Amino acid sequence: MKKVSISLIAILIISALPAQAQTYSFKVKYGMVNAGAAKLVHQVKDGILKSSLVIESSPWLSNLWTLSDSIISEYRIETARLEQHTKAIHEGKYHRNYRVSFDDSNKVDINGKVKVVETEGLTDIPSLLFELSRTKFIDDDTLNYHIWDGRGHGVLNLHVEKTGKPKLFKPFAEQGWKLTPLNSSKKSRENKIQMSMLYSKSYPHKPLRIEISTKYGNVIMRLENP
Repeated sequence: MKKVSISLIAILIISALPAQAQTYSFKVKYGMVNAGAAKLVHQVKDGILKSSLVIESSPWLSNLWTLSDSIISEYRIETARLEQHTKAIHEGKYHRNYRVSFDDSNKVDINGKVKVVETEGLTDIPSLLFELSRTKFIDDDTLNYHIWDGRGHGVLNLHVEKTGKPKLFKPFAEQGWKLTPLNSSKKSRENKIQMSMLYSKSYPHKPLRIEISTKYGNVIMRLENP
């Protein structure tokens, strides 16, 4: 029997979610290529956030080069604690799969191997996007997060900027909240997550644009129906 890919499992989970689940659909650009589509789903039940983020290349591109990335996670909102994280990466010939569980101590099980992680308050990209959607942003503020990404974690420091105010060189800037990573020099990127976002002005905020740096280039996601 053929193994079912984690991306397919994520799609099946999304299709089985009830109507009240919050779903966002994106158009995806990978590097210079219009790669396909992505779907972000958030569902809260009994204080647990169940999230999935699936990025799939369009059919024409899959014949040449495959992009199929997914993250499925469970995150306890009250304690801001990540409990489960499953990530599948398929970018061309690069394949990786991670199944991670977090216990009440500082031990983490990664694909059956246990390691100690001293850092607390870990989140991952889908659960971070949920937390940001309900954050009361303050212009020129700095937000700090520890992001779990597959087999390890990194630091994400975000600068908050309120956009949309007419400026000399940006008279038609899109209104909303721009979140950009600090310390973006190559040397400072060691152990840091590079991720930029634009959230809607309205609250709770919608993720209008998400840019994530990956091993082989930037993934840019734009919301289809803001």
